[in-house]
Amino acid sequence: MAPRLPRPFELNPDLKAALRVESFQGTFSSKAFIEKLSNGIIQTRIKENSNTFDPKPFIRTFESSLEELEKLASKMQKHTIELERETQKEELAFKKQVKELGSGFEDVQSTLESLDSRISEVGSTAIRIGEKLETADKQRARAVLSKKLMEYFMQFNDGRCPTLESLMTQQGLEGQIEAARILRQLAVISKEVDLPETQVARDGIEKFREQFETDMLSSFDKAYRQADPKVMAHCAKALLEFNGGHSCVQIYVNQHDFFMLHSKVNESAPLEGPNHEDLTNPIAAIPPIDAGLIKLYDDIRTTVDQEAEIISMVFPNPAAVFQVFIQRVFEQSIQQFIETLLERSQAKSTLAYLRTLLSIHEHTILLVKDLKTCEDTLKVGINSNVKGSNISVTTQPLAQTLDRCLDDLFVPFLEGDRYLEKELQSLCEIYDSMLAKFTAYQLQRRGGNKFRAIITRTFNQIIDSNKNTLPPVVQENFATVKNPEKYQDMKVSDDDGALSVELVVKLLKIHAESVLRSLGLLPVSGRPKHTAVLFQLLTDYIGMRYIDAALDSAIEDLSALDPKFPPDLRPMKRVKLVNGIIHLIQMHFQTTILPLTVPSPQVYRDTVIQKNKLMASVEAKANATIQKEIDVILAWLETCLGRQRKSDFKPKDDEIDLTGLATKPCIDCCEFLRRMYETTKKCFDGKNIEMFCSEVGVTFHGMLLEHFKKFQISPVGGVLLTKDIAKYQESVKMWNIPSLNERFEMLRQLGNVFLVKPEILPSVLNEGYLAKVDFKSMYPYLQMRVDFKTSKIDKLFDVNSGASGGAVSRMAQLEDLTGAKFLNYAMHR
Repeated sequence: MAPRLPRPFELNPDLKAALRVESFQGTFSSKAFIEKLSNGIIQTRIKENSNTFDPKPFIRTFESSLEELEKLASKMQKHTIELERETQKEELAFKKQVKELGSGFEDVQSTLESLDSRISEVGSTAIRIGEKLETADKQRARAVLSKKLMEYFMQFNDGRCPTLESLMTQQGLEGQIEAARILRQLAVISKEVDLPETQVARDGIEKFREQFETDMLSSFDKAYRQADPKVMAHCAKALLEFNGGHSCVQIYVNQHDFFMLHSKVNESAPLEGPNHEDLTNPIAAIPPIDAGLIKLYDDIRTTVDQEAEIISMVFPNPAAVFQVFIQRVFEQSIQQFIETLLERSQAKSTLAYLRTLLSIHEHTILLVKDLKTCEDTLKVGINSNVKGSNISVTTQPLAQTLDRCLDDLFVPFLEGDRYLEKELQSLCEIYDSMLAKFTAYQLQRRGGNKFRAIITRTFNQIIDSNKNTLPPVVQENFATVKNPEKYQDMKVSDDDGALSVELVVKLLKIHAESVLRSLGLLPVSGRPKHTAVLFQLLTDYIGMRYIDAALDSAIEDLSALDPKFPPDLRPMKRVKLVNGIIHLIQMHFQTTILPLTVPSPQVYRDTVIQKNKLMASVEAKANATIQKEIDVILAWLETCLGRQRKSDFKPKDDEIDLTGLATKPCIDCCEFLRRMYETTKKCFDGKNIEMFCSEVGVTFHGMLLEHFKKFQISPVGGVLLTKDIAKYQESVKMWNIPSLNERFEMLRQLGNVFLVKPEILPSVLNEGYLAKVDFKSMYPYLQMRVDFKTSKIDKLFDVNSGASGGAVSRMAQLEDLTGAKFLNYAMHR
């Protein structure tokens, strides 16, 4: 491109300043730049008041500005190329310098590695030299010690040892500690050197040792009585070097004021807790533990806190001494006290024993937890006193010692099956007491032999299926029903033989307390089996000795009823109570028993099977009771119908009374059906009501069909008959069971055949439900009309016999349904 020719128009200085490099550095706005170039021209036009637009000034300004910008761009391009060249030169120089430095670093690294290797070699050599020097020093020290010991030994062999005596008397406390170490070593030498010519030395060493120990113990005892911990600490350290310090520890522990004050428990003193009579009451809340135990544990906490500090100051091995002290506290003071408490509680009852045992265990756990806080104090004492001793003392952590003391304390009461047998014995005693009236009623009023036979049979089944799991105490307890003398003199009433939900709630509450008590006393591994055995005892008592016996009693009562009298409907109420009891047992099983058996799959499965067996057994017995109730109800209805007189439906002229609602047997039946339904509604629910009433209704319907075949019916009698049927229908209609409503509607239509005139009979027989019944099935009823022959109704069957011969007898179908059985009563689960 040809260079631009210079233009005569020149930019003013302000615009030239705007076209410098500095104007384009930082934040740049093209709009502001254009405005700045045009601003002078615009201001000039404003001053000239020119209304016409002249583009020439703008063109000249922009062209000049463009030329300046092109010059500036060319200049900047050259400057950029020059900078890039300088940058490349500097970059090459930098890379060369880095390479030279890297080479230098590698040389330094190599030199350092060589130096480290040489230092390691020197260190290894120094370690070997140190080990040799240490060995030589030990050998020298042993040689020096051996020389001194031989000198002491020879002096003793000469009759006395003035050097050792001088060490004890002239070098103060440190001299006595050093003498203790020398005497311990001389005792070892005297045992190893068994020569006749050394007998004098051995006797002298032994005598000197005895005198030394006696003096140290005397000084320790004196300082102990004067409460001088500094002298006690010196004597304890000397005796630790002498023979391990066991003798001074025994003096310290044996003469401690705490053991002197709590050496004996006043066995004749009464229990100090409030309202301890509640301890034997299974229904009452557990009372607080004996106040004497609380006071003892408070004294132990105070004493132990004080002794931890004293022992840390006095003994060089405070942890070991403190463990001896703690063991003595548990083995003497605590164990003796709790044994006395448990003996007193056992004298009251097994329940009192178990409640006391649990309370003691809970408070002892809290005591152990508080005592574990003393370990920090003992650690401070160890760091300050053991230093400088040549005796190595090995002790286990205080927490481990306390846990072992806690376990050992309760081993006599929890080991093996001791605790389980106590729990079972307690439950048996309580359940026997709470079921005593019920058992006495069964033995006295229901026939002792029968009741014992039921219990024995069920008990033998339990024994056969649980030979290895049923504890002996349970077997012995169940065997008590074979010796019922203790129940013979009890005064009982009919209420004592009835089931009680409130009583079962109490039994379950007592059982839950027993299960929860085992959580606090037994390890986790033993809880599933223990819980399963306790649940087995519960199901045996409530299932066999309570529910089973009550339902058997109800069945026997129903079997013994005279059908000439109205049946007893109370067994249905008993079934209702059984339903509620089973529901409570199920809730108890889900909330208390099941969660504790889950950790053991085998125990869990066996317990669920056991519970299901109980449910199935109770349901079967309840169904049997209800079926027996239905049987006696139907027997009574049949008795009522049997009281129907021949003249009821064929009255004489002077006996006609159409104002009555129904005949006497009908009224009796309907009144009883009303009472039965009211009782059923109170005792059953849902489908159970329908099934019970359905069986009674179906069977009663069949009884009425047979009943109407037995009586001659006059026209007036037909009116009375339809009144009876209407009454029956009204009674059954209250049950709201569609299938029964159909049956009794068919019965009402059947009653119409005794009312209508003979010529209308064909139309009646071909309407409603009767249209579905063949004429042969209607024959037994029609022939009971007094005008059956005179009105030639029998001819009607001759005419229609061919037409209806192939018809299905609905009457026969309805009668077939009367054999249904009520075997589907379902308990709440």
